[in-house]
Amino acid sequence: IAIGGIAALAYTLPFVFREEYSVQAYLDGHRDFERTFIVWNAAFLSLAVVGFLTKSTEIASRGMLVLFYAGGLTALTATASVTRGVLRSLIAAQRLSARRVMLVGPEEEIRRVQSQFGARPTGIRIVATQTLPAGSVDVSGDSPELARFLQTAVDKARLISVDDVILLVEWSRTELIQDIINAYSQMPVAIHLGASSLLGRFSKARVSRLDALTALSLTAPPLGPFQAATKRAFDFTAASTALVLLAPLFLAIAVAIKATSSGPVFFRQRRRGYNSHEFRIWKFRTMTTLDDGPQIEQASANDIRVTTVGRYLRRFNLDELPQLINVVCGEMSLVGPRPHAVAHDQIYEKRILSYPRRLNVKPGITGWAQVNGHRGRTETDDAMHARVECDLYYIDNWSIPFDLYILVLTVLSPKAFRNAF
Repeated sequence: IAIGGIAALAYTLPFVFREEYSVQAYLDGHRDFERTFIVWNAAFLSLAVVGFLTKSTEIASRGMLVLFYAGGLTALTATASVTRGVLRSLIAAQRLSARRVMLVGPEEEIRRVQSQFGARPTGIRIVATQTLPAGSVDVSGDSPELARFLQTAVDKARLISVDDVILLVEWSRTELIQDIINAYSQMPVAIHLGASSLLGRFSKARVSRLDALTALSLTAPPLGPFQAATKRAFDFTAASTALVLLAPLFLAIAVAIKATSSGPVFFRQRRRGYNSHEFRIWKFRTMTTLDDGPQIEQASANDIRVTTVGRYLRRFNLDELPQLINVVCGEMSLVGPRPHAVAHDQIYEKRILSYPRRLNVKPGITGWAQVNGHRGRTETDDAMHARVECDLYYIDNWSIPFDLYILVLTVLSPKAFRNAF
């Protein structure tokens, strides 16, 4: 009972502190397998530390610990999945509404937000709207039109028991916003100022204090000093060990490359790393060309430039192994956004606004995009958009357990080998 209680406490506390036991947290994907895997591993390690400090590790066998770990992960994943399914069913049947919301703003903005909420199941239900008077009507200061508008809006919100009020008003209209806030402050509701199109790009924007200044923080450094040091220590230790253990495999591949085609064993190409600093990547040569100029043609299915040995190396991702050298040198990480050729970076940074943010962390041998099937040739901007979205998600949610999870998927997930031309 004591062990179970400690494990349960270690698992539930992170979700409690982050308010992720709410209906919305389940529906927004905060309780998916990835999050469950990461938090359960942290809880299991916490349990191991407690056992070590109390000298009580002998009370359970190794088989028991493996069973407890696997059984707990399976049960927690199943519970979260069932809970999410039940919540969606209740919402679809209109038997559950976590929060009753009222939208206040211009008619066009209200329609836009309504369409966003209607795109997927959500615990938020829009129960009322209040359209701002047309631009020709005076809604500034102490105008009677504004007074009537606010009185009508507040009466409507009180009548239908609104929980949240979202103001869809341009932030530059500070006087109008203040008047609306003052009016709704008479009620026990949560008041939200809807994000503008600019702010909407930043999922973790928050209000912060910088000494005497109150500021809206749009982004934060991807990794703090301690996090960066932890990731570097993990990368260096794991990559150094892997290079020693894989030395015989490296030798065998080198012999096969030299015996079947002319040219060097390794392929070096300019890539952009952390903060856009260029470096030269190490790869086993798999093609007859060594392109590194302003125009680089990506490999495609049945590409005649790919050598016989290279086809197998690319199929099983073995051509990427020499990048362990880049990791040891500090130019790359085991896990991170995959580095692209400089020529391709120069193309996509002009087409995709958020593309350069991929380089706010060190590039990786594998990444969240690759284990989700977004690898290989990018023939359309949409394909690159999907890859960039995964890369930015990784940057915003990094942790050592997340890295371990991606490394496991790199070896075991079929998606990690998709589009390996």
